[in-house]
Amino acid sequence: MEVKDSVTQHLPLPPTVMKIVLGNQLARLREVADVTQDDAATVLGCSQQKIAHIENGSGIKLIELNALLDRYGAIESDRAYTRDLQAESARRTKRSAFSTRFRQYLRLLIDMEPSCTRYSSYQALVVPGLLQTEEYMRTNARAWRPSLTSDEIDSYAANRLARQDVLDNTNQHFWFIVDEAALRRTEGGAVMKAQINKLIEVIDRPNIEVQIVPFDAGYYMGQGHDYTVFGYDTTPPVDIIYLEHHDGGEYIENSKRTAQYLKLWDYQKAAASGPEQTRRTLLDLASSL
Repeated sequence: MEVKDSVTQHLPLPPTVMKIVLGNQLARLREVADVTQDDAATVLGCSQQKIAHIENGSGIKLIELNALLDRYGAIESDRAYTRDLQAESARRTKRSAFSTRFRQYLRLLIDMEPSCTRYSSYQALVVPGLLQTEEYMRTNARAWRPSLTSDEIDSYAANRLARQDVLDNTNQHFWFIVDEAALRRTEGGAVMKAQINKLIEVIDRPNIEVQIVPFDAGYYMGQGHDYTVFGYDTTPPVDIIYLEHHDGGEYIENSKRTAQYLKLWDYQKAAASGPEQTRRTLLDLASSL
């Protein structure tokens, strides 16, 4: 679906993203019509909380959607656009999709990586997955407990390397901020040296930015709190935050909470070194190994 011209160079948007865009569109139409959430709830014979959930991206049935569009007095172009959003939001991911290789909690993340317009990642203790070398991946995997078999490590590395293909799409913009601590956690030196050299190489790619937060930056906002922002230039724009946990992951779609992370991102960009200083830091680190 063509939500906006700038998005058409990417894969179709995941249904979860479409539900958020749909909810934002319904909230806009309701406000333009000067209708409260309580009034909208009366139309559907439901609670105000359900309308709030719909507008926050929980989805809506077509019959309910049509009832709200009638109440809001939406013009035909808005009706058509909103119905298209609803149809796309109900689409199911095919079983053969690349994301089905991964655990359930990771599948939305895998679908968002190639479909977002803007990808922003902060990592404190490890190099971001999309920038890792294969040997760095394998070294990290060997630290897992219980230990993985060699076949499991092979599969893990192959799948993670396949995810890095998204970096070749110059219509997407990738921005990584990495704390220096992630680059000081070495094992023998050779693995990290190769990894740092890869970071130096990607700095010169037109759609990738890398910044290092040096130790001498001192304490800064959000240090040690890893997250990724998936940004979509839809109408209206959508940002989804992914927080990785030891035993799973959490997706933040609430606009107030996402706004807090976008502000945090600005603080961390300010704390990090600029591109050329980052390059010098990486070169110095590589030469020391």
